[in-house]
Amino acid sequence: MPPRLTQPPDHRRIHDDRRPTITDGSTITDGSTTTDGPDRSSPVGTVHLYDLRVTKDDTEVLHGIDLRVEARERMAVLGPSGAGKSTLLRAIAGLDPVTGGQVVLDGRDVTDVPTRDREVSMVAQTAGLIRHLDVEQNVAFPLWVRGIEVEERQRRVEAEARAFSLRGILRRKPRTLSAGEQHEVALARSLVRRGGVLLLDEPFAQADAPRRGMLVQELIRIQEGYGVTLLLATNDQRVAMSLAHRCAVLHLGRLVQVATPTELYARPATTFVAGFLGSPAMNLLPGRIERLAGRIQIQAGPFRITSASPRISRWVDSDCTLGVRPHDLTRATGDEVVVIEEVVRRRAFLGSEVEVAIGATDDEADEVVAMIDRPAPQPGELLRLTVPPDKVHVFAPDGQVIAHGV
Repeated sequence: MPPRLTQPPDHRRIHDDRRPTITDGSTITDGSTTTDGPDRSSPVGTVHLYDLRVTKDDTEVLHGIDLRVEARERMAVLGPSGAGKSTLLRAIAGLDPVTGGQVVLDGRDVTDVPTRDREVSMVAQTAGLIRHLDVEQNVAFPLWVRGIEVEERQRRVEAEARAFSLRGILRRKPRTLSAGEQHEVALARSLVRRGGVLLLDEPFAQADAPRRGMLVQELIRIQEGYGVTLLLATNDQRVAMSLAHRCAVLHLGRLVQVATPTELYARPATTFVAGFLGSPAMNLLPGRIERLAGRIQIQAGPFRITSASPRISRWVDSDCTLGVRPHDLTRATGDEVVVIEEVVRRRAFLGSEVEVAIGATDDEADEVVAMIDRPAPQPGELLRLTVPPDKVHVFAPDGQVIAHGV
């Protein structure tokens, strides 16, 4: 058995299936760029994207992205499949060419700088492990390349092995690991560098729900301890909302809102954000704003709301979309301001809460979904619900918000 972690692998055999041989040097000798001396532990600092555009096969994938990520911030890039999340991370890493705009890391324009010369590391959706190196060697590989001292190298690898529960699989090859284990090894390999910008593309996609929650908390602890700047691309709103300081929501290659998780949920900027975040999704009902008997009225589905909002008054005689979150609807008990009354069409028991759908017909397009406490109403029963006026959202025909609160 050759020594472990004491020297880098011989790159003359990097594509050989055998265990890498050990050389006497402390740097790679195949012409790869290396960093001699100790690793820099300070973070790159900030990531600035200015009017960033990426085109693939004559199709613009990213449309003028402007984004600033602060040093040591956790930023989630959130959106559905095809939104451009992976492309955004790959452009920051230098893996995808930029067709317009700038990528600036720590005040330095790196738009045309090769990946190896950027202080970034990335974990892609495919783990990208070196197949003939075992887990321990894969995690240590970035430190070998950078010429980190043996003792420091071993200390860091052992720390990541503890953090991600890898100690029992350190001698195993990637082909013997599950997809989830491979992703965790790749995550440990990126974090072992301690510094710069860490880019994670769907890092928990292969983990089950309990494991995912544990990994999120462990990643937060490690990120805060190492002081790295973290950008994480995900379509999992639970991961994004529990991990990020702020979320950047992408839709069809455009940045539609950047805000804290609380702000995104409470004050969505568009109907897309409103419908994408939250489970169950926000009720979005087509409606109209009119002036009736001298008052501004919003009519949408079962809702008839009188509004005194100056913002809404500017949209009289216009179509609109009314938004109400299911968790903001409760049973009406008295003379509340906003009340609807419809027949219960279906229900689902979810622990201490009940998801109910009410509507005048069985058409799901006309339903209003609410999350209410037990006891559960019966199907066919008439149910009165209310929502606080400040929890009602009104959107313009183009999907942009008009007002939060009526």
